[in-house]
Amino acid sequence: MKFLFAFIALLSVLQNDTSTKHCDELISKGIDALYQKKHSKSLELFSEAKSLSEQNNWHEQQFISTNCIGLNYYQMLDYSEALDYYLEAYTIALKHLNKDREMTVLNNIALVYLRQGKYKESEKHQKRAYDLAVMNKDSIGIALYAVNLADLYNTTKELDKASYYISVARPVVKNKVDSQKTLDIAEAKNALERKDYQKTLALLNPLINKLNTPELNDYKISSLLILSKVYEDQKDSEKALLFIKQAQKENLNYSNMTDIYNRYSDNYFTRSDYQKAFQYKDSVLVVKDSLNAIQNQAMYQNSEIKLKLQDSQKELINEKKLKFYIIGFWIAVVALILWFFRGYLQKNKQKRRLAEQNEKIIALELKNKENYTLLLEKQIKEKETDALLEKEKLKNELENKNRQLAANAIHLAQKNDKIEDYILRLKERPEMLTNPLLAKQLDQLKEVLSKEDNGDDFLNHFQEINSKFIKSLKEKHNDLTLNDIRYISYIYMNLSTKEIASIFNITIEACRKRKERISKKLNLDNSNDLYDYLSSI
Repeated sequence: MKFLFAFIALLSVLQNDTSTKHCDELISKGIDALYQKKHSKSLELFSEAKSLSEQNNWHEQQFISTNCIGLNYYQMLDYSEALDYYLEAYTIALKHLNKDREMTVLNNIALVYLRQGKYKESEKHQKRAYDLAVMNKDSIGIALYAVNLADLYNTTKELDKASYYISVARPVVKNKVDSQKTLDIAEAKNALERKDYQKTLALLNPLINKLNTPELNDYKISSLLILSKVYEDQKDSEKALLFIKQAQKENLNYSNMTDIYNRYSDNYFTRSDYQKAFQYKDSVLVVKDSLNAIQNQAMYQNSEIKLKLQDSQKELINEKKLKFYIIGFWIAVVALILWFFRGYLQKNKQKRRLAEQNEKIIALELKNKENYTLLLEKQIKEKETDALLEKEKLKNELENKNRQLAANAIHLAQKNDKIEDYILRLKERPEMLTNPLLAKQLDQLKEVLSKEDNGDDFLNHFQEINSKFIKSLKEKHNDLTLNDIRYISYIYMNLSTKEIASIFNITIEACRKRKERISKKLNLDNSNDLYDYLSSI
């Protein structure tokens, strides 16, 4: 009987060791699939490993599989699901594992909150991870979390705090090339916010060609956009545009397109190319809608994956019934052993109580998450409204400039009419007859005023403000002269025949004839249709 008991015990131990190896293999394959972006396969492997580790109380494997499931959802942009698994992994780390695991998952939670724009929550968790690294004298952790804190404070414009954590990380990452790269980018962002362009360029120029691997692509895009901002602030908009185009060409992450299109819009706005500025502002809205669609699609796919995983888990349960009987036997044995270790467990009662309190906090956070989602949707709508208002503002500015340009032209023509009227009055005075030289000079002045002004300054300003209209007009009618285009510009601004005649210093009848001549050039049967035709271009 004793021999039989010993044989069953030995068989159970061997089976347990084999199952541990099997669980580790599942985790290893899941990590490989995660790196290859095969999220469905990765989730299936990690879910099986998680189920196996929970049944056997293998806390290390349970933590890794739970944390990696969260990482899958994070990469799939399902931040809500990712946060659920990270919080579950955090509870496992608090109850059963060391501080290293606690630091890891705190950092992951902080990154989720950062993506969601919850900067205070992100700071709280990132700071806790950093403090644990300092307590454990973990130099790698100190460097990693200090750089993350510097990035966070750069985002929230707390530049002195960011500088402090950069100075903390700098000596730690001295011999770590990859960490130095991310730290240099964080320091460059800080210098840019302080308008220290020389330091920003000194940090990024030697670094930009070292960020060519896929895992560093986000850092390269960020660096290129920082460089574009530097040159734009230094009034070199052409060079700034080159860096924006390079960022668009090399980008591998669709979520970066929002920042790229915003940089395009800002660049074209500084160059007074308002048409393209509007287009890229519209593109920002399109990208946001696309990202929402991607996230919704990810959530739909996640639901399908969960259903498949549930089916596979049911099949796994049916296939391993014998194993569960053996596990049940050993659970009874472990329960007996635990009885003898009751005193030891009493010593850890305080730690368990703390873990229970954390579970309550996590439950409250999960409850508040739904409210936060509604608030986030409201904020997105407000941002979209702001973008539309900004577009309308730019449109109004364009109309105001056209009105101002027309007013200036009319004012100049009226002033010339007044001067010509004064000349006629002077010539009628008797003393002018006795002074032929002065009369001749008045005639010359009148001749200068009567000459038709080419309107180069007006046409240049009009073309700068209405570049799209002028370009389309020339493409459709390449036989138009500059004077024709100038006349058409006044019609486009909806000036009356009388106002245009005054500007050109010609009679109203001559102005009508010119309108008829230009209408024929544009293949219009009736000159009264000229304004409607120009408005349609």
